[in-house]
Formats: sequence, structure tokens, C-alpha cells
Amino acid sequence: MNNKFNTQLSLVVVILDLITITASYALANTIRISNFLNTAGAENGDGNIIWVILFAYIIITMLSQHNDIFMYMSYRRGIYKIFEKHFYIIVFTLAYMYVTKSSELYSRIQFVLFFVIDIALMMLVHLLFKYFITKHFRHTSYCERVMLVTYADDAETVLRRIKSTRNWHFRIKVIAVLDKDMRGEKIEGIEVVADATDYYEAVKDNAIDSVIINTVPYMYKHLENVVSQFVDMGIIVHINLPEYELPVAVHRKFDNMGILGVITYRSQDYTLWQVALKRAMDIVGSIVGMFFFGIAMLIFGPLIKLESKGPVLFTQTRIGKNGRKFNIYKFRSMCQDAEDKKTELMTRNEMTGPIFKIKDDPRITKIGKFLRKTSIDELPQFINVLKGDMSLVGTRPPTEEEYKSYNSYQRRRVSIKPGMTGVWQVSGRNRITDFDDIVRLDCEYIDTWSVKKDIKIILKTIWIVIFGRGAE
Repeated sequence: MNNKFNTQLSLVVVILDLITITASYALANTIRISNFLNTAGAENGDGNIIWVILFAYIIITMLSQHNDIFMYMSYRRGIYKIFEKHFYIIVFTLAYMYVTKSSELYSRIQFVLFFVIDIALMMLVHLLFKYFITKHFRHTSYCERVMLVTYADDAETVLRRIKSTRNWHFRIKVIAVLDKDMRGEKIEGIEVVADATDYYEAVKDNAIDSVIINTVPYMYKHLENVVSQFVDMGIIVHINLPEYELPVAVHRKFDNMGILGVITYRSQDYTLWQVALKRAMDIVGSIVGMFFFGIAMLIFGPLIKLESKGPVLFTQTRIGKNGRKFNIYKFRSMCQDAEDKKTELMTRNEMTGPIFKIKDDPRITKIGKFLRKTSIDELPQFINVLKGDMSLVGTRPPTEEEYKSYNSYQRRRVSIKPGMTGVWQVSGRNRITDFDDIVRLDCEYIDTWSVKKDIKIILKTIWIVIFGRGAE
């Protein structure tokens, strides 16, 4: 797990702890006021001590020097840390009472009750939070799919070391063995899918997010080229290497994959909060978009059916983030057998590279031409955005056929979630006919992405749609 992500998880834990402290204090105060313990009420100072306790917790957390990673901390170690932190909070709070000579203003019974409740509740919250993350994260689309690149003699040992730790944020999906052909065999239950001749292609075929390269000394001279190839594809590279420097101009940092010390190379480095905010924008935007999709379905659904045979919605398998396949939805704007006729029209392709587009496509229906001109045919893709297959802004998802013909650099455009709109769409897509120019725009977007840029692209897309420019 990269250090930035670990820091953000630690921040979530701090927020949960602050909420837990406040809740524990409120519960202890309620028990005291209800005379459940038959104790006399304290004076007016009771309401102030919670701020002292919260302040003490923040100061002690900031001054903590231990390097324990929360998600990899044992339960015994976690409980010890909770007791240790509460001990210092008690010392800090008692010191505050002594200096301000205000100890008589606070209920001693409530003070003791609060700490008993808070220690127990904080243990429970930590346990549930860790259980939820480790249980569910591996099954989300954010779990990192990894290919291990190694040599045959080392593969079993490395896999056992990885499996011996709490690897909740990634999973080894496939293996590439470099020094012999073991394709079809399994090591520790994981399939070997490639050797030294085709492990780049294996990344494309198995929807891989990152690779762990388990190096040996005689591989060093080839390592720079290997890392560069993967990074050009948009793949995150983890090198199982204690100390090594490569002159590759990308984001580079020391990380941990389980207990393996790795150097991580990536072409972009997004924070957890940026990803969460982008997803929140997608959810809100798709919910709003579903309203317009519903209206369009009522108006244009019958017209599509009346003009030509076939379903109202066109469904096609597309390639999403790092090779993940999904079904994209559009209002059908072509005749039912459009895919069969595509081969006959390939000689008229106006685009350079693995993308197909012609002017006055004879497969497009009359109502379809209007739907495309107004971009109404794209509205069903709000379903894809809501499902998480796509984003509001990203790169356009290629077909399976297009994706198979990508070179390493072109493959990088699918290293993020595809979008309903993007830089290409708002840059005058009718005037761009060279696929390499599209890739350049997409890679520039990936390298310089920000939430602010997404908002600008969305606003520009709305402007273009309203005035009917850029779509055909």
C-alpha cells in the first residue's frame, strides 16, 4: 500500500476516534445525569473537559513517533496502542485540572466511566473498521489486480511471503515466469499465463492494474527498459528491490506490497480523496442524467422502433480501466446489422490508427443522425456511470477489436476509467483524424488530471451539446 494511501486511512481512523471520544463522553454524561449510578451531580465545568480531551488526543496523535501501519498492525498491538494513547490522555487531562485547579468541577465517576466506555468502544470501532476494509475492499473495482513477473525458482517463495500478510488492497491475479515456459501451470494456486516473450501482452489480456517485478542481479541491465514499457502502458510498476535507482521520468517512491519492500513507478499519482470526490461527482451527475435519459426514452424510444427493427438500446462490449470488459449502452442510431456491414466499409475509414469513423455512414438511421448530432444517443451511458464502469469525464472506451491492436503507449489511455466525455470530445473531435493525436490528448489529461479540469470539461461539453458542435 502506498504511503499516501496509508496516511489517508490513518486520517480516517483519527476522525473515527474523535467521533468515538465524543460519543463516549456523551454516553457517560447521560448515565451520570440519569442518576443511574446514584452519584451527585458535578458543577458547571463538565461541558468543557471534552474539548481538553479532544485536544489532548490530537496532540498525542501528532507527537506519536511509532511507524506502525494501521491495516498491518496486529490486534494485540492495536489494543496496546489504544491503552497507551488513553494513558497519555489521562495524564494530560489530570495535568490540565491541576494547573487550572478545577478538578472539583468535574465528576470523577463520569471521568472514570468515560475512559472505560471509550477504550471499549474505540477497540470495537477499530476492529469493525479493519474488518470492513479487509473483507470488502478486495471485492471492489479499486482492489489492485497484480501480475507477478519473476523467475521459476523464486515464484513460490515470493507468493508465500505475500500470502503470509494481510494483503487487503491487492491480489495476485496471474504470474509471468521469465526463464521457462510454464504457461497453464499453477503456482500456489495462481495461473502462469506468460513467459519472457509475451508478458506485455498478458497485461492487456488479463485486466492488470500493476506488476510486481521480482528481480535478480542479472536482470538489472534490462530493468530500465522493462519499467519504461509498462509505464508507457499506464501500468503501475512495483520492483521488489531494496535499493535501486532508475532514471525513469515518472512518479517514484518506496512502497510496501505486503512485507515486500518495493520501488513503485507510476505515470500518475492520485490521492484517495481525489478519487472519492470524482466518484461522488459521477454518482450525483449520473442521478441527474438518469432523469434526462428517462425523458429521452419516452420520446425517442418509440421513434427508434418505428424506423427500424431492433432494440431501442444498443449494447456493445467495450474495454474499461486496464482492460476490464463491460457492456456500454446507447440509443440505437444504426440499422440492426450495422456491425456486420462494418467490414465492407473499412476502406472508407477516415481515421488513422485503430479507430473507425466515416462521414455520412450509410448504417445510420434518420432518427439516429439526429440523436448523434445532439449527443442524445449517449444518454443511456449514465447507467454505466452509475454502475461504476465509466466516469462522467475520461477517455472514450475502445471496442475489443481496437484494444487488441493498441501498442504499449496507446494502451495507456485505458489506464483510467473511460468517460462519457473528455478532452477529445471538447477539442473538436470532427477535426481530429489521427488516432495518435487522440492518444496524446488523453495522456495529457491523465497526467494533469484534477477535479477542476473535470468540471471545466463538463461545462464545455454542455456548451457544445447545446450549440450542436463537434458531434456527428
